[in-house]
Amino acid sequence: MSANMNVTIRRLMSLFVILFLVISVVAAYVQVNNQAFPNGPVLAAGPLDTRACVDPADQPVRGTIYDRNGIRLAYTERDPQARCGYRRVYTDPTLAPVIGYFSYKYGASGIEAAFNDYLAGTGVGASPNDALNKILHRPRNGNDLYLTIDDKLQQQVATLYESNSAVLRGSGVCEAAGSNPPGSVIVEDPNTGQILAMYSNPSFDANKIDDPTYWSQLNADPGHPLLNHATQGLYDPGSTFKTLTMLAGLDSGQYSLNTPFDYNSATTLTVNGETIRWEDYFNGTWNGVLTQNSFPITLQQGYAYSDNTMFARVAGQIGADTWLKYARAFGIKTPGYQAPVEPVPFDGSSAQSSAYNQFDSNGQPTQFTSNPNLLAESGFGQGQLLITPLTMTEIASTIASGGYLYEPHMVSQIVPFGESRDSVLPGGDGLIGDKVAYGGGPIIEPQTAAAARAAMWSVVDYGTASFSPNPVTSIGLRASGTHEGGKTGTGQSGNIQPETWWISLAPDDQAPGGGAAKYTVSVHKEHSGEGACQVWIADDIYQDLGV
Repeated sequence: MSANMNVTIRRLMSLFVILFLVISVVAAYVQVNNQAFPNGPVLAAGPLDTRACVDPADQPVRGTIYDRNGIRLAYTERDPQARCGYRRVYTDPTLAPVIGYFSYKYGASGIEAAFNDYLAGTGVGASPNDALNKILHRPRNGNDLYLTIDDKLQQQVATLYESNSAVLRGSGVCEAAGSNPPGSVIVEDPNTGQILAMYSNPSFDANKIDDPTYWSQLNADPGHPLLNHATQGLYDPGSTFKTLTMLAGLDSGQYSLNTPFDYNSATTLTVNGETIRWEDYFNGTWNGVLTQNSFPITLQQGYAYSDNTMFARVAGQIGADTWLKYARAFGIKTPGYQAPVEPVPFDGSSAQSSAYNQFDSNGQPTQFTSNPNLLAESGFGQGQLLITPLTMTEIASTIASGGYLYEPHMVSQIVPFGESRDSVLPGGDGLIGDKVAYGGGPIIEPQTAAAARAAMWSVVDYGTASFSPNPVTSIGLRASGTHEGGKTGTGQSGNIQPETWWISLAPDDQAPGGGAAKYTVSVHKEHSGEGACQVWIADDIYQDLGV
């Protein structure tokens, strides 16, 4: 064989080796990155792509979601009959709007969507060995999540929501017979931001989410079961929002709990021709408690008695700039006013509360400061406010913590497959840690928070929550032993039954025998009468927590 032929053969062999290496590199890149070249189109279905399925033997097994005590809430099992070879299993239907669902047909929601990469073991959630395991077709697994939720408490909260509703329906005062109104309950540790329970009614069965008939029923349900009412529902907050107006007045130094209001100042206010009357006083709600000789009354008494006129007056007196400053401090949008406000971070699905939603003829947000009527109405919780129950919970928690709004969160740990929970510290990348202060510091001064707790106890001691005894035991709330302070709310929505609210903390250190607050509980129900109707749901929860 000639020398020239040997050279040609060697060159061909070198070319084949180079081509083989190039093809191998491209094949590996495609297998790992699901793209033929950087920034190219995705070639096969991703973890939330409903167009096609990845081979079950070649995709990470989705991680498990646990409660704070290690109880399984969502996990994956092989099922040859299921689409894509895997079936997601959910153990507690009361958590469905919170955890959400994962479906190869309809995508994902809730925590399943927010932490999809970690659960699926892809993107930022991929393990260091995932690329090699994928090439070698070794078993691949997503990460596990541990929540701050206590599932035992969660189920008790759901039971109390329904059982109290049943009692109230029986009386016919708060809820119509046969109704089970949409709403929510949130239980939080105000000193860390941990959400201990979050119930949204109605719920759904996430195990049936792939059933097209069931899916259609859920989407057609007027109660909106796929919505997390606790974090995505936007409502009139009613008198619970007097709490923000009171905080603004106290913290700005313009008012104290002892600021007096005479008869005229407390009962009637006219703003640009609009008369705001304290209707509860004039319609006899406080007969036997207040007479014209009872005046002047203080700001604290006005809060306890839920005086609309007084808080419309306070809002107008402190001015739009100050009132909006405190609204923005709680992450509430104020369209058309200064820079956009960042919402309070939350690790689940949520909507941002809004102070108003006015637009001019060109569709641009208008200035709140130019409308004193809207300011007055917002001061007592009406106007154009659209507020989530989570926002009201954070207002109560800020008061309970002494002035700090610790960012609310439900996911405490991301644990790689095969590792012990004890080997992974809580918090970390992608998570909201405990005691992370929204805004970097206190929202209000400690003395303001203490004054607000005193006002919240007065609501229970002699105010709107004092004359609704337990419907089963007939015991008054102040004597229940939980030392619970709070604020009732009745959000007016036209001619239909109002929104029903109760925000609370316990124990309240301003109550005789009380102490430092350990928990906050917020209850909201759609179109269910007076706010005082719901106080016993919260009190029973505090009893279960051992307050």
